[in-house]
Amino acid sequence: MSEAGSASSAEGVTETPTVLIVDDDKDLADTYGMWLPDEYDVEIEYGGVQARKRIDDDLDLVLLDRRMPGIPGDKVLEDIRERGIDCPVAMLTAVAPDTDIIDLEFDEYLVKPITQTELRDTVDELLLRREFDPDAQDHFAMESKAEALASRDPEDLRDPEAATDLKNEAERASESDQVRELRSELQRLQRITSLIREIDRELVVASEREEIERTACDRLVEHGPYELAWIGEYTVSFQQTTPRYLAGEDGEIGDQAVSDGGEGPITAAVDSGAVQVVDDLGDGGETQALEPLGLSATDRGISAGAIVPLQHQDTVYGVLSVFTDQEDFFDEREVAVLSELGDSIANAIHSAKTKKLMLADTVVELEFDINDSADLFVALSRETGARIDLKGFVPAADRELTCYLEISGATAREFLDAATERPEVQIARGVSDSADTRLCELRVADSTVVLPLIEAGASIESMVVDEGSGHLTARVAPDTDVRTVVEAMESGFDDIELTAKRETERDIQSVGDFRQSLENNLTDRQYSVLEAAYSAGYFDWPRESTAKEIANSLDLAPPTLHEHLRGALKELNETFFSETGEFSEDERLRPRE
Repeated sequence: MSEAGSASSAEGVTETPTVLIVDDDKDLADTYGMWLPDEYDVEIEYGGVQARKRIDDDLDLVLLDRRMPGIPGDKVLEDIRERGIDCPVAMLTAVAPDTDIIDLEFDEYLVKPITQTELRDTVDELLLRREFDPDAQDHFAMESKAEALASRDPEDLRDPEAATDLKNEAERASESDQVRELRSELQRLQRITSLIREIDRELVVASEREEIERTACDRLVEHGPYELAWIGEYTVSFQQTTPRYLAGEDGEIGDQAVSDGGEGPITAAVDSGAVQVVDDLGDGGETQALEPLGLSATDRGISAGAIVPLQHQDTVYGVLSVFTDQEDFFDEREVAVLSELGDSIANAIHSAKTKKLMLADTVVELEFDINDSADLFVALSRETGARIDLKGFVPAADRELTCYLEISGATAREFLDAATERPEVQIARGVSDSADTRLCELRVADSTVVLPLIEAGASIESMVVDEGSGHLTARVAPDTDVRTVVEAMESGFDDIELTAKRETERDIQSVGDFRQSLENNLTDRQYSVLEAAYSAGYFDWPRESTAKEIANSLDLAPPTLHEHLRGALKELNETFFSETGEFSEDERLRPRE
């Protein structure tokens, strides 16, 4: 099998699991909810009556109290199974287990009080068990019941003989090769989950790209089954990979860029956005998978590897490559977890670059000429003859932008009529209209060069399109690979030219510091709402946009918009007065001259 043919793809992991907590003790149920990490969508019902109304097929796991007034947990469990819902159920109860649990169709039994570690480990394991077939899940449930009953003195049980029979059955089953393999696979999945969680925790606090790459590679080799793990920077235009960090091998790695000719697993991973598995390293697959390191798979005893793309939206930050001495190691589950890890690394790199840009004293300023009609603003300028000046924008859901445009050279009606004819425009409305200029709001979907730029970590300083030709100025952090930024733009737009690149000092004044201080205090939603309200003329008098219009452009309910706007204005005032010092009463009341 050729190297290209031996590379196999896998999609990313599934959506966030939904965990339902059912307990009539409100404080305890809320505590359980707080104990579970953000990767779970947690819902809480305070009793059996409420739980019966909520139960449906979209649940991934139920944590169920057994003793509740009205409708007890046993009855809720019965309802779940009668409706054909096969999600795992863990009984969390103060009721000591007895032989009546043998006939209950639950998956795990925990006796209160329960620690946070016990709860999280149980949730993780039950969600992993879903990966197995029904017979395997039944066996794990039987083991759980046998362990629960073994915690009791046999003399205290209603039917000690039934408990003994269950214990013997579980022990006989556990001695079979099939069950040993199941248990081994479950432990492997638990190891993977624990490792990824540990790496994610460390990535959250990492502030530099080098730290992010070092953390990921070191942990994979220290705690995982991998002999080698390395991250390389990938240049799309030349299909070249340059090693940046290697774990599992002593000595320095070279910085020589190596191309796979567009046919190897590295390019395949970047082009497809999916993990590529190479199972034939011993038969020459190392040529493209290990060549950037100058290493031999035979000498290192390596049998297989996986190439993980590090991609945030349209921006490629490189690839993570891991290698093991185990054959046929990279099954679907392992690949899915590596895909999730790749997303986490790419997101962490993106966040670090964005933060560095915001804090840097020196930035790199880039200028682009844009003449591609695939860009919505270029196309609208050519169609209407308008001069378009981008005054502001707010990212919305699903790679959409709410943009505020100053229009001249065409009437607002001409511009809006042309815009509404385009399928990529979700919302189009006039904000203000004067003799010289018009302010319009467009909500657009993935149709302007602005989007790949901000996804690459750039800040947009200005964009003007006149007579169908655009000019855009953006800023990036000093250590940004400009080729990566340009390639992100060129992935969706052809006629783009980088016309200038220069290092520039930020203005030495308090404005940048003030804005940074304010952004640190605002939530992302508060910042978006405040910027949208300002750009749409909400603070002008008379107002150029109503709260309802702004809420509609951001897919928010008006009361929610008001809540975030009031919070943002409060932070704005507090930040202003803390930065500039407090005014005396006379200064506050003194009228302007």
